[in-house]
Amino acid sequence: RISRKQQLLQKVVMVNGFPGCGKTMLSPIIAAFDRVEIMQFAFLIEQMCELWGINRIDSDVAESMIKMNADLLLYNVMMGRQTNCRPSDQSSIFKHKPIEHIRRMLSPGDKSILKIIQEKKPILHLTTHMLLPATPLLFNALGDKLIFIELVRHPLYMIIQQEKNFEMFEGPRNQHIRFMHNEKEHTFFSYGREMKFDASNSFEKAIHSIDWYYSKLFSKDYDGSVELVPFEKFVKSPENYLNKFSSLLGSDINKNVRKEMKRQKVPRKLLRAGINLNVYKR
Repeated sequence: RISRKQQLLQKVVMVNGFPGCGKTMLSPIIAAFDRVEIMQFAFLIEQMCELWGINRIDSDVAESMIKMNADLLLYNVMMGRQTNCRPSDQSSIFKHKPIEHIRRMLSPGDKSILKIIQEKKPILHLTTHMLLPATPLLFNALGDKLIFIELVRHPLYMIIQQEKNFEMFEGPRNQHIRFMHNEKEHTFFSYGREMKFDASNSFEKAIHSIDWYYSKLFSKDYDGSVELVPFEKFVKSPENYLNKFSSLLGSDINKNVRKEMKRQKVPRKLLRAGINLNVYKR
C-alpha cells in the first residue's frame, strides 16, 4: 500500500459544486474568515478523485496523493510561492490581503514555514468542481481535517454554463480526466453513459452531465459529513449558514466577512442580483 502518515495540514475547507452553482460568490466570503487562506484551485486533487470515480486508480494511491498535494498547496501559499498576481482573477492576491501575500514572497521560506503553520494554524481553502461523488475518498484521506461545503443550485441556471464548458472539455486547456471508449475520448462524468453522450448535442450533453451529478445528490450517495448549502436560500437568508461556517472554521463572523458579503450583494432580494463579473456575463 502507498502510505502517507505525516500531515502538515491542520484543516482544509473545500467549497465544491457543479459548474455555475455560485462558488465564485461563496468562496470569497469563506476566505474573509480569520485564518482561512486565499481560494485556490486544486486540479491534481480533482484528477485523483475523477480517476478513482472511473476505477482507474487504487484508493491508497489516491488518498496519499490527496494528502501530499494538500500539504504542498498549504506550504506554497504560506511561502508566497506560485502566487497569482493577476488582478482580475478570483484567486488573485489582490482579492485577499495583498500586503500579507507580498510580505510572504519577500520573507524567508522553506523550514521556517513549518513553524509558522504550527503557530498560526492556517486553514487551506480550495474551490473544487464536481467532487461530491468522491467525498468518501476525500474524507478517508483527510478525516476530520476536512470541511466540505457543497453549494447546490437549481439546475436550470447551470445548463448554459455547462454547455459552454464542453468546448473546453474537448480542448487542450481541459484539466479534467478523459478516457477512451470505442476509440473516442470522453470526459470522466460520461463513464457508463458513453453511448448516450455520443448521440447527444452539446445542450443535451450538459443536461446528461447535470443528471449524473444530481442523481448522486438526491440518492445521498456521498459522505454524511458534507455540508449542503442551497444557493437560493443562502443569498436571500445567509445568517444561519454563516453561523454554521463560523462554528466549523472556529472563526468569528468579523467585519471582513460582512464587507465581502456586501461586495457579493448578499443578502439580496433577487437571485440574479450578483456582482458584475465577466464570467457571469458570459
